[in-house]
Amino acid sequence: MELNSEIEEDFRRLNDETYLSEKNYNELIEKIFSLFTSTNTNIQLSSSFDKHLLSSILTFIFECVKYDFDETSIRSKLNDLQFTNTSRQDRFLNEYNKYLSIIQLYLKQKSIEHDRLLNINWRLDLQLKTNYTDKLLEPIYTLNWTKRDKYTTNIDQIQFTCSQENLQELLEKFKDAQSVLHQMQYQQQAKK
Repeated sequence: MELNSEIEEDFRRLNDETYLSEKNYNELIEKIFSLFTSTNTNIQLSSSFDKHLLSSILTFIFECVKYDFDETSIRSKLNDLQFTNTSRQDRFLNEYNKYLSIIQLYLKQKSIEHDRLLNINWRLDLQLKTNYTDKLLEPIYTLNWTKRDKYTTNIDQIQFTCSQENLQELLEKFKDAQSVLHQMQYQQQAKK
């Protein structure tokens, strides 16, 4: 997970109790996680500093959910960000674990991420068609796909069969999609 330098700096500030008191930290964390359950998304923040912190913490939360981090991975990332105050880490992780399923659902509804294809297995079967005088062997491909639902750990198995022509058509569509993705990545790198 890559975070920009402003977010890293905000987490260093969060670690400093002279900069943000324990009471204010707890209120901030409570406000942030309440965003996912309340219908009122307007949070009263005292300053632009709080808004910036809110943005940084939300970004971190979304990235943790996106990459399906467990508690040890999150702790490790927080330590990398020099956010080493264990009581504050514990407070954050308690709220994170408490609201994880709600955040996943929220991201699933609001995001543009798609399910992730994890694995494809295939086999070739030969279908024998006869009409008593002629025998015709027709190749049939059986595909087993393993995919992970977006922002969750749910893994689904999809199985289907297709002809050789259908498989070639599917492969061409995958190649087209791959070339479009490469072009988009190249354009993003060129902008930087």
